[in-house]
Amino acid sequence: MKLSKLFSRIVEHGIVADPRTKKDIEKALKKYKINQKKLSKKEAELFDEERLWNPYADTRIYNGTGNEDIKSVIVGIDVETPELLLVDLLNKKGKKIEAVMAHHPEARSLADLDKVMDMQIDLLAQHGVPENRADALMRPRMEKIWRAIHADNLFRSQQAAEFLEIPFFNCHTPADNLVYQFVEKKICKKKFDSLGEILNALLEIPEYKTYAKLGNPPILVNGSKSSRVGKLVATEFTGGTNGPEEFIEEQAKAGIGTILTMHVTEKSLEKAKEHHINFVQCSHIASDNIGLNLMLDKLMKDEPKLKIHEFSGFMRVKRK
Repeated sequence: MKLSKLFSRIVEHGIVADPRTKKDIEKALKKYKINQKKLSKKEAELFDEERLWNPYADTRIYNGTGNEDIKSVIVGIDVETPELLLVDLLNKKGKKIEAVMAHHPEARSLADLDKVMDMQIDLLAQHGVPENRADALMRPRMEKIWRAIHADNLFRSQQAAEFLEIPFFNCHTPADNLVYQFVEKKICKKKFDSLGEILNALLEIPEYKTYAKLGNPPILVNGSKSSRVGKLVATEFTGGTNGPEEFIEEQAKAGIGTILTMHVTEKSLEKAKEHHINFVQCSHIASDNIGLNLMLDKLMKDEPKLKIHEFSGFMRVKRK
């Protein structure tokens, strides 16, 4: 499969699993195109053409023309210069790895991480949080994330891939959409009498079980095994990174009792305790593994002979 085709399929699968409707995504893309026409000549020189078709600014090809034939890809959660040097060494030892697929953003994907966060507004609206309130709370958080990332040295790994001539791309929000959809169906749609039952159900999922055996299990951050669940949601699985801590209070007002999340900040935990929201912290990297595995299952329907190598915290689990 050509690299460009592989990447476009990732975006397509991400759209299908997106918490927003396809109509809403198309509307956002159309709005971006309309804004392009309003730019000055100088602004147009900096315009990001990819966002006319790819709604996930945190998911990009970092190195490669797109015409490369990809028969073998190595997949990892975090890929920076050390991992790329490892790939180069493995190839010298005969592995024949033709591309690197990371999960977490690097380079331009990381620079634009804040631009996918507004999808959390739509997600919370589905669970009863008013759009206007979610929007008002999210904007300052997006600006804070942008300022924090702006100071980073963002393009080291991209340059390393260019020097080593390794096709390199990432799959962030599309994979997070898939794990969100999976956990919503597999866990949130079921009835549980206690948080302990939720932990047991999570441990039935291979990726969580594997990481639990390694000492990184799902844990109760707020609430006990005997605590009642109430309305159960997975509102912190997709949308770039954590939203503002005030979202916890808004979800409590909307009648939500338990939140499944990948990671909890201390300020979010304080809000959860204040508003009696249960927090189940599903192992972050195990959750990322689920999203990538679901994506690879879909990609291998298109290209059954695609060879997958594992590294950097990724462990392949195939599903029918």
